[in-house]
Amino acid sequence: MTDTSHPQTLRSLTDLVEVVPTFLGFHPTESVVVISIEAGSVVLTARVDLDLPGGHGTAAALRAVWRKVPHGDHIVIAYSDDPDRAWWALDDVADAMPGHCGRTLLHADGERWYEDPHDSGTPYDRLGSVHLARAAYDGRPVRHSRAELARLVEPARTPAEVTASLERVAESFATLGCLVAEARALVAGHDDAPGDLDIDEATVLCLATHEAAFLDEALLLTTSDNADARIGLWAQVVQSGVPNCAGGALVALALAGWVAGEGAIASICLEALEGRPGPGEWIEMLEAVIADAVHPHMWEEVRARQLALRVPEAS
Repeated sequence: MTDTSHPQTLRSLTDLVEVVPTFLGFHPTESVVVISIEAGSVVLTARVDLDLPGGHGTAAALRAVWRKVPHGDHIVIAYSDDPDRAWWALDDVADAMPGHCGRTLLHADGERWYEDPHDSGTPYDRLGSVHLARAAYDGRPVRHSRAELARLVEPARTPAEVTASLERVAESFATLGCLVAEARALVAGHDDAPGDLDIDEATVLCLATHEAAFLDEALLLTTSDNADARIGLWAQVVQSGVPNCAGGALVALALAGWVAGEGAIASICLEALEGRPGPGEWIEMLEAVIADAVHPHMWEEVRARQLALRVPEAS
Protein backbone atom coordinates (compact mmCIF):
# COMPACT_ATOMS: atom_id res chain seq x y z
CA MET A 1 0.00 0.00 0.00
CA THR A 2 1.23 3.45 -0.91
CA ASP A 3 0.27 6.76 0.63
CA THR A 4 -0.77 9.45 -1.84
CA SER A 5 0.01 12.54 0.20
CA HIS A 6 1.50 14.48 -2.72
CA PRO A 7 -1.31 16.60 -4.24
CA GLN A 8 -2.26 15.70 -7.80
CA THR A 9 -4.84 17.11 -10.19
CA LEU A 10 -6.47 14.17 -11.95
CA ARG A 11 -9.09 15.05 -14.53
CA SER A 12 -9.43 11.88 -16.57
CA LEU A 13 -8.79 8.16 -16.71
CA THR A 14 -5.69 8.93 -18.76
CA ASP A 15 -4.38 10.97 -15.84
CA LEU A 16 -5.00 8.03 -13.52
CA VAL A 17 -3.19 5.57 -15.79
CA GLU A 18 -0.22 7.94 -16.13
CA VAL A 19 0.07 8.98 -12.48
CA VAL A 20 0.37 5.47 -11.01
CA PRO A 21 4.19 5.25 -11.32
CA THR A 22 4.53 8.40 -9.21
CA PHE A 23 2.44 6.78 -6.47
CA LEU A 24 4.41 3.52 -6.53
CA GLY A 25 7.89 4.90 -7.17
CA PHE A 26 8.37 2.66 -10.21
CA HIS A 27 6.71 1.75 -13.50
CA PRO A 28 4.49 -1.30 -12.94
CA THR A 29 4.67 -4.20 -15.37
CA GLU A 30 2.65 -7.42 -15.25
CA SER A 31 0.82 -5.87 -12.31
CA VAL A 32 -2.65 -4.98 -11.13
CA VAL A 33 -2.88 -1.58 -9.45
CA VAL A 34 -5.89 -0.33 -7.51
CA ILE A 35 -6.47 3.38 -6.99
CA SER A 36 -9.08 3.95 -4.29
CA ILE A 37 -10.97 7.24 -4.26
CA GLU A 38 -13.17 8.75 -1.56
CA ALA A 39 -14.82 12.18 -1.67
CA GLY A 40 -12.94 13.00 -4.86
CA SER A 41 -9.48 12.26 -3.42
CA VAL A 42 -7.11 9.34 -3.93
CA VAL A 43 -6.74 7.73 -0.52
CA LEU A 44 -4.90 4.50 -1.28
CA THR A 45 -2.89 2.82 -4.02
CA ALA A 46 -2.11 -0.89 -3.96
CA ARG A 47 -0.12 -3.07 -6.40
CA VAL A 48 0.00 -6.85 -6.73
CA ASP A 49 1.50 -9.21 -9.26
CA LEU A 50 -0.62 -10.15 -12.25
CA ASP A 51 -1.92 -13.72 -12.25
CA LEU A 52 -1.60 -16.11 -15.10
CA PRO A 53 -5.00 -17.06 -16.54
CA GLY A 54 -6.65 -19.55 -14.22
CA GLY A 55 -5.05 -18.17 -11.06
CA HIS A 56 -6.80 -16.32 -8.26
CA GLY A 57 -3.86 -14.87 -6.33
CA THR A 58 -4.31 -11.31 -7.60
CA ALA A 59 -7.89 -11.07 -6.35
CA ALA A 60 -7.02 -12.66 -3.01
CA ALA A 61 -4.12 -10.25 -2.45
CA LEU A 62 -6.44 -7.25 -2.79
CA ARG A 63 -8.96 -8.19 -0.10
CA ALA A 64 -7.41 -5.76 2.36
CA VAL A 65 -8.13 -2.88 -0.02
CA TRP A 66 -11.87 -3.51 -0.01
CA ARG A 67 -11.81 -3.76 3.79
CA LYS A 68 -9.84 -0.55 4.11
CA VAL A 69 -11.91 1.51 1.67
CA PRO A 70 -15.28 -0.27 1.69
CA HIS A 71 -17.32 2.61 0.32
CA GLY A 72 -14.83 4.06 -2.16
CA ASP A 73 -14.63 4.02 -5.91
CA HIS A 74 -11.84 1.76 -7.11
CA ILE A 75 -9.97 2.14 -10.40
CA VAL A 76 -8.43 -1.27 -11.15
CA ILE A 77 -5.69 -1.16 -13.81
CA ALA A 78 -3.89 -4.18 -15.25
CA TYR A 79 -0.51 -3.13 -16.65
CA SER A 80 0.51 -5.81 -19.16
CA ASP A 81 1.25 -6.30 -22.84
CA ASP A 82 -0.81 -9.52 -22.72
CA PRO A 83 -4.50 -8.59 -23.02
CA ASP A 84 -5.79 -12.09 -22.22
CA ARG A 85 -3.80 -12.21 -19.01
CA ALA A 86 -4.86 -8.66 -18.11
CA TRP A 87 -8.58 -9.21 -18.61
CA TRP A 88 -8.55 -12.56 -16.84
CA ALA A 89 -7.11 -10.87 -13.74
CA LEU A 90 -9.44 -7.87 -14.00
CA ASP A 91 -12.53 -10.06 -14.28
CA ASP A 92 -11.35 -12.19 -11.36
CA VAL A 93 -10.78 -9.09 -9.22
CA ALA A 94 -14.20 -7.71 -10.16
CA ASP A 95 -15.88 -10.99 -9.19
CA ALA A 96 -14.14 -10.91 -5.80
CA MET A 97 -15.02 -7.28 -4.98
CA PRO A 98 -17.94 -6.61 -2.62
CA GLY A 99 -21.04 -5.63 -4.55
CA HIS A 100 -21.27 -2.15 -3.01
CA CYS A 101 -17.78 -1.10 -4.17
CA GLY A 102 -17.62 1.26 -7.12
CA ARG A 103 -15.31 -0.05 -9.82
CA THR A 104 -13.72 0.85 -13.13
CA LEU A 105 -11.62 -1.79 -14.89
CA LEU A 106 -8.82 -0.78 -17.26
CA HIS A 107 -6.06 -2.53 -19.18
CA ALA A 108 -2.92 -0.50 -19.99
CA ASP A 109 -0.39 -2.00 -22.42
CA GLY A 110 2.30 0.71 -22.35
CA GLU A 111 0.85 2.72 -25.21
CA ARG A 112 -2.95 2.63 -24.82
CA TRP A 113 -5.48 1.93 -22.10
CA TYR A 114 -8.73 0.05 -22.66
CA GLU A 115 -12.07 -0.07 -20.85
CA ASP A 116 -13.13 -3.15 -22.80
CA PRO A 117 -11.21 -6.01 -24.42
CA HIS A 118 -12.66 -5.07 -27.80
CA ASP A 119 -12.30 -1.29 -27.90
CA SER A 120 -9.58 0.54 -29.83
CA GLY A 121 -8.02 2.09 -26.73
CA THR A 122 -6.94 5.58 -25.71
CA PRO A 123 -3.30 6.70 -26.03
CA TYR A 124 -1.34 7.62 -22.92
CA ASP A 125 2.23 8.76 -22.29
CA ARG A 126 4.04 6.15 -20.26
CA LEU A 127 7.37 7.96 -19.94
CA GLY A 128 6.73 11.64 -20.64
CA SER A 129 3.61 12.60 -18.72
CA VAL A 130 3.29 15.81 -16.75
CA HIS A 131 2.91 13.68 -13.61
CA LEU A 132 6.36 12.13 -14.07
CA ALA A 133 7.83 15.56 -14.74
CA ARG A 134 6.27 16.91 -11.56
CA ALA A 135 7.58 13.97 -9.53
CA ALA A 136 11.10 14.55 -10.87
CA TYR A 137 10.86 18.26 -10.05
CA ASP A 138 9.71 17.41 -6.51
CA GLY A 139 12.64 15.03 -6.02
CA ARG A 140 10.51 11.88 -6.02
CA PRO A 141 12.33 9.35 -8.21
CA VAL A 142 10.28 7.02 -10.39
CA ARG A 143 12.30 3.93 -11.25
CA HIS A 144 11.94 1.99 -14.47
CA SER A 145 10.77 -1.18 -12.75
CA ARG A 146 10.22 -2.87 -9.43
CA ALA A 147 13.45 -4.78 -10.07
CA GLU A 148 15.33 -1.48 -10.12
CA LEU A 149 13.71 -0.54 -6.82
CA ALA A 150 14.78 -3.90 -5.40
CA ARG A 151 18.41 -2.99 -6.03
CA LEU A 152 18.08 -0.64 -3.05
CA VAL A 153 18.54 -3.69 -0.83
CA GLU A 154 21.35 -5.41 -2.71
CA PRO A 155 24.91 -5.32 -1.28
CA ALA A 156 27.17 -2.87 -3.10
CA ARG A 157 30.50 -3.75 -1.45
CA THR A 158 32.84 -6.67 -2.03
CA PRO A 159 33.50 -9.17 0.78
CA ALA A 160 37.06 -7.86 1.03
CA GLU A 161 35.83 -4.28 1.51
CA VAL A 162 33.37 -5.38 4.20
CA THR A 163 36.01 -7.42 6.04
CA ALA A 164 38.48 -4.53 6.01
CA SER A 165 35.80 -2.18 7.32
CA LEU A 166 34.91 -4.57 10.15
CA GLU A 167 38.56 -4.69 11.18
CA ARG A 168 38.86 -0.89 11.20
CA VAL A 169 35.66 -0.47 13.20
CA ALA A 170 36.75 -3.11 15.72
CA GLU A 171 40.01 -1.22 16.27
CA SER A 172 38.25 2.15 16.62
CA PHE A 173 35.71 1.32 19.34
CA ALA A 174 36.79 -0.15 22.65
CA THR A 175 33.26 -1.13 23.72
CA LEU A 176 29.82 -1.73 22.24
CA GLY A 177 28.61 1.31 24.15
CA CYS A 178 31.07 3.53 22.30
CA LEU A 179 29.97 2.10 18.95
CA VAL A 180 26.27 2.65 19.77
CA ALA A 181 26.96 6.22 20.85
CA GLU A 182 28.63 6.87 17.49
CA ALA A 183 25.68 5.26 15.70
CA ARG A 184 23.24 7.56 17.53
CA ALA A 185 25.30 10.55 16.49
CA LEU A 186 25.33 9.39 12.86
CA VAL A 187 21.54 9.02 12.78
CA ALA A 188 21.00 12.43 14.36
CA GLY A 189 23.51 14.06 12.04
CA HIS A 190 21.90 12.51 8.98
CA ASP A 191 18.45 13.72 10.08
CA ASP A 192 19.84 17.26 10.25
CA ALA A 193 21.95 17.09 7.08
CA PRO A 194 21.34 14.03 4.87
CA GLY A 195 24.36 12.91 2.89
CA ASP A 196 26.58 10.01 1.94
CA LEU A 197 27.97 7.54 4.46
CA ASP A 198 31.41 6.04 4.11
CA ILE A 199 31.70 2.28 4.44
CA ASP A 200 32.90 2.41 8.05
CA GLU A 201 29.93 4.56 9.08
CA ALA A 202 27.61 2.06 7.39
CA THR A 203 29.33 -0.75 9.28
CA VAL A 204 28.93 1.07 12.61
CA LEU A 205 25.21 1.56 12.01
CA CYS A 206 24.73 -2.00 10.79
CA LEU A 207 26.39 -3.45 13.90
CA ALA A 208 24.53 -1.06 16.21
CA THR A 209 21.16 -2.35 15.00
CA HIS A 210 21.92 -5.59 16.84
CA GLU A 211 21.62 -3.66 20.10
CA ALA A 212 17.86 -3.80 20.75
CA ALA A 213 17.69 -0.51 22.62
CA PHE A 214 19.41 1.35 19.77
CA LEU A 215 17.22 -0.20 17.10
CA ASP A 216 14.01 0.48 19.03
CA GLU A 217 15.04 4.09 19.50
CA ALA A 218 16.01 4.52 15.85
CA LEU A 219 12.71 3.06 14.69
CA LEU A 220 10.51 4.91 17.16
CA LEU A 221 12.13 8.24 16.36
CA THR A 222 11.24 7.80 12.68
CA THR A 223 8.58 10.36 11.76
CA SER A 224 6.86 11.66 8.66
CA ASP A 225 9.26 14.61 8.79
CA ASN A 226 12.48 12.58 8.73
CA ALA A 227 11.31 9.43 6.89
CA ASP A 228 12.64 10.50 3.49
CA ALA A 229 16.07 11.23 4.97
CA ARG A 230 16.05 7.90 6.78
CA ILE A 231 15.27 6.03 3.58
CA GLY A 232 18.53 7.44 2.24
CA LEU A 233 20.39 6.59 5.45
CA TRP A 234 19.24 3.00 5.87
CA ALA A 235 19.49 2.18 2.17
CA GLN A 236 23.18 3.05 2.39
CA VAL A 237 23.58 0.86 5.47
CA VAL A 238 21.91 -2.08 3.71
CA GLN A 239 24.07 -1.60 0.62
CA SER A 240 27.40 -0.94 2.34
CA GLY A 241 27.08 -2.64 5.72
CA VAL A 242 27.62 -6.28 6.67
CA PRO A 243 25.21 -8.32 4.51
CA ASN A 244 24.68 -11.15 7.01
CA CYS A 245 23.93 -8.63 9.76
CA ALA A 246 21.61 -6.31 7.84
CA GLY A 247 18.28 -7.50 9.28
CA GLY A 248 17.86 -4.51 11.58
CA ALA A 249 18.83 -2.06 8.85
CA LEU A 250 16.31 -3.66 6.48
CA VAL A 251 13.59 -3.22 9.10
CA ALA A 252 14.59 0.41 9.60
CA LEU A 253 14.48 0.99 5.83
CA ALA A 254 11.11 -0.76 5.57
CA LEU A 255 9.63 1.36 8.34
CA ALA A 256 10.96 4.59 6.87
CA GLY A 257 9.54 3.59 3.49
CA TRP A 258 6.10 2.88 4.91
CA VAL A 259 6.01 6.07 6.99
CA ALA A 260 7.05 8.09 3.91
CA GLY A 261 4.21 6.54 1.91
CA GLU A 262 6.60 4.37 -0.12
CA GLY A 263 4.93 1.05 0.55
CA ALA A 264 6.87 -0.64 -2.26
CA ILE A 265 10.13 -0.03 -0.37
CA ALA A 266 8.68 -1.72 2.70
CA SER A 267 7.59 -4.68 0.57
CA ILE A 268 11.00 -5.24 -1.02
CA CYS A 269 12.66 -5.05 2.40
CA LEU A 270 10.29 -7.66 3.80
CA GLU A 271 11.05 -9.89 0.82
CA ALA A 272 14.79 -9.45 1.45
CA LEU A 273 14.28 -10.41 5.11
CA GLU A 274 12.84 -13.82 4.23
CA GLY A 275 15.16 -16.46 5.63
CA ARG A 276 17.39 -13.86 7.33
CA PRO A 277 17.68 -13.04 11.03
CA GLY A 278 15.98 -9.86 12.15
CA PRO A 279 13.89 -8.31 14.93
CA GLY A 280 10.81 -10.53 14.91
CA GLU A 281 8.30 -8.19 16.56
CA TRP A 282 9.09 -5.36 14.17
CA ILE A 283 8.98 -7.65 11.15
CA GLU A 284 5.56 -8.94 12.20
CA MET A 285 4.30 -5.39 12.67
CA LEU A 286 5.49 -4.34 9.22
CA GLU A 287 4.06 -7.45 7.59
CA ALA A 288 0.71 -6.66 9.20
CA VAL A 289 0.55 -3.02 8.14
CA ILE A 290 1.47 -3.88 4.55
CA ALA A 291 -0.93 -6.85 4.34
CA ASP A 292 -3.78 -4.84 5.88
CA ALA A 293 -3.08 -1.66 3.88
CA VAL A 294 -2.71 0.40 7.07
CA HIS A 295 -2.32 4.09 6.33
CA PRO A 296 1.05 5.57 7.37
CA HIS A 297 -0.74 8.24 9.40
CA MET A 298 -1.45 5.50 11.96
CA TRP A 299 2.26 5.35 12.76
CA GLU A 300 2.09 8.47 14.91
CA GLU A 301 -0.40 6.78 17.23
CA VAL A 302 1.61 3.56 17.37
CA ARG A 303 4.95 5.26 17.95
CA ALA A 304 3.57 7.50 20.72
CA ARG A 305 2.45 4.44 22.68
CA GLN A 306 5.68 2.57 22.06
CA LEU A 307 7.88 5.55 22.88
CA ALA A 308 6.24 5.84 26.28
CA LEU A 309 6.97 2.17 26.94
CA ARG A 310 10.45 1.79 25.47
CA VAL A 311 12.10 5.22 25.25
CA PRO A 312 10.44 7.28 28.01
CA GLU A 313 13.03 10.06 27.87
CA ALA A 314 12.14 10.67 24.19
CA SER A 315 8.34 10.65 24.56
